[in-house]
Amino acid sequence: MSAVPYYERTTCRLCDGPLAPVFALPSTPIANAFAVAPDTEATRYPIELMQCGACGNVQMRHVLSGLFEDYKYVTPGSRHQVNFAKYLRQRFPRAESVLEIGSNNGTLVEALRAEGFRCTGVDPAAPMLPGQIRGYFTEKWARRWDKTVDLVVANNVLAHIDDLDDVFRGIDRVLAPRGAVVFEVQYLVDLIEGGTFDMIYHEHLTYHTLNPLPKFLAKRGLVLVEWWHLPEHGGSIRVIAMRNGSPAALPAEPLRWDRLALAVAAVKRGLHATIAHHGPLVAFGASAKACTLINCTEIAQHITYCVDDTPEKQGHYIPGTGILIKPVSCLGDEPVLLTAWNYADVIRQRIPNALINPFAPVCG
Repeated sequence: MSAVPYYERTTCRLCDGPLAPVFALPSTPIANAFAVAPDTEATRYPIELMQCGACGNVQMRHVLSGLFEDYKYVTPGSRHQVNFAKYLRQRFPRAESVLEIGSNNGTLVEALRAEGFRCTGVDPAAPMLPGQIRGYFTEKWARRWDKTVDLVVANNVLAHIDDLDDVFRGIDRVLAPRGAVVFEVQYLVDLIEGGTFDMIYHEHLTYHTLNPLPKFLAKRGLVLVEWWHLPEHGGSIRVIAMRNGSPAALPAEPLRWDRLALAVAAVKRGLHATIAHHGPLVAFGASAKACTLINCTEIAQHITYCVDDTPEKQGHYIPGTGILIKPVSCLGDEPVLLTAWNYADVIRQRIPNALINPFAPVCG
């Protein structure tokens, strides 16, 4: 993949406040830019996090262009999608229509339809299927659509969007007067406390906490009325915002950046010690996390290959490496590095190998 243009964002995307650097990783390739040949000479781009001095929001310093034009991530089917759809039906029993922003392959659209919702999904890489519209959700898109819905859902997508003001202007246009916006995002507090620095990569432009959100939502006449802590993706939050309601109480959210820096060094030491003990490893999961983990800990030469269920990734290479991605059926009896550690329970049920979680003791 040729070099892509990028620019430095100098103000907070939530409040336009001033930014200051708080954390950095070594420069890495674009996480989902899977090459068709060994990719050790891939262009690397800076990974630097900035924090707003006014509202506390944390975001990537640089914004890369075109990351979702050929997006190969596919939302895996899971009970979470089904349970989320059931939750929405119970929480909003009178709601009839839903718009999902960032619908990917339509897994949640199908789950919502199974619960009786009229559901439409919009995504720049959406498949050409009923109920799916290919495109970026923006205010301009919302004007053309010219409909209103009872619920707007956006799970694990707001972190990917540079112009959140534009998106929420669009939400304001399509949301019914008594409607609700429900979104899930990875929780930065959990990322830091768990030391899971591999969740930091170029597609994740914003690293969300709760306290910066109310003021941002208020610009579009929304109130943060409820939130929950979730275990998904190493720790996430679910937020409900409505046009009317009592503001939810929010927790203190200390961000211990020194802890995250120590975690990077500890994980790197631990992986090199594990490799010295076990020998070469096989990676399970050609995820964006794998790109950050492998490149930042300098273990690419110790990974013989990677397995992944996504056909679009198979036959390609982990960005910045010579690690070939193969189907899971190719897995031998080698010890396995869980680069998709957030699916450890599912993977453990599928294979008998010794599983090495880079952020936990060896299990198997």
